[in-house]
Amino acid sequence: MDSFSRVIIIGGGIGGLALAQGLKKSGVPFHVFEQDPTPDFRAQGYRLKLNSDGCKALNEVLSDSLWRQFQDTCAVCEEGETNFDAIAGTTIASRAGPRRARGGAVIKTQTCDRTVLRNILLSGLDDNISFGKSLLEYTITENGKIVAKFADGSSENGTLLVGADGIHSRIRKQYLPSHRPLDTNGSCIYGKTPLTPELLEIFPKRATKWMTLIIDRTPMTQTLDVDETPLTLLLEPIRFANNTYRKDLPVDYIYWVLISRTDVFETHTKELLYLNGEESAKLSLNLTQEWDPSFRVLFYLQDSSQTSTLRVSSAFPKIVPWEPSANVTLLGDAIHVMSPSGGVGAATALRDAALLSNTISKFGISASTIGEYEATMRIYAQASIERSYFGGKKMFGQEPFEKCKPLEI
Repeated sequence: MDSFSRVIIIGGGIGGLALAQGLKKSGVPFHVFEQDPTPDFRAQGYRLKLNSDGCKALNEVLSDSLWRQFQDTCAVCEEGETNFDAIAGTTIASRAGPRRARGGAVIKTQTCDRTVLRNILLSGLDDNISFGKSLLEYTITENGKIVAKFADGSSENGTLLVGADGIHSRIRKQYLPSHRPLDTNGSCIYGKTPLTPELLEIFPKRATKWMTLIIDRTPMTQTLDVDETPLTLLLEPIRFANNTYRKDLPVDYIYWVLISRTDVFETHTKELLYLNGEESAKLSLNLTQEWDPSFRVLFYLQDSSQTSTLRVSSAFPKIVPWEPSANVTLLGDAIHVMSPSGGVGAATALRDAALLSNTISKFGISASTIGEYEATMRIYAQASIERSYFGGKKMFGQEPFEKCKPLEI
């Protein structure tokens, strides 16, 4: 492995940092470049539910000590699901778990806070990560090296450039310009509400037990050409164990996401993308005006500094193959963004990171080895995107991919 120079990772999100940890574990030279000026420049997200495949991948890239820290900082959650009627306030269905891991998997599903996980993934990378580095473009030299050029006028050299820079990936735009994510015509509001006595006094007790769906199927025939479009609230209580890490973890909270077709939001898509926390919080209250008051308290007591509105985007499930390169590849949302409705986006990015780091450490960097990584990634990414589609269809009436238009990004 001493014969080739470093891997350049663009993007310091979950996927990019997981790849960095995997390469570090294997002794492969690398450096991460993140456009945010500091690690905590902006809120880094909400709860993540990692299935057994995602947990297995994370276990592969982390050191033993960091894996134990991850396990000790995961939320203590019960398995099960309850569905409520948003207007009537009545229970539609409720079932206890556990959901057992399939195929004899030994690592179970885990629920974690995204910010906590990201901080774990940042551990030990101080000398291998640079912030405030926004990529402009890359070039490939005559001797087969990659040159990454940044907005501050600097450039960095390496052997392999990995685009872990999300849905707006500059690397994907240059490398695979025809690969454009799709607009599902869905939008969602993410939020956190602290689990305070004030909330627990009013909010339904059953909804604080495990994952819950609150469903509003009020017809919107005045504005839509369909009979009903669901407005769905998915929530899950996030409680942390009282161990040595407790003082470094967030207060217990309810994670929630309010999701529907963009038409229901009655705001132009471009305007939705620029709503701040207070505006997003206000929108959550406006959308749920007719809901049972015991549910709406969740929005009244939310931490609006943690609230954000996002567009629901997705790649087409069957990702068209491309000629592999020994110099450039992609992972995570940069290549297979998907609806959050399936709950497998982060797990899929972690699988990318584990697979790519394992490929590089065992077989080196060549067009052939990178092509094998990409071929395998396309297979499981397709399954994840399809799962996410069925979740989106249930939660907000997501349209078939054939009806979705490419995003203008």
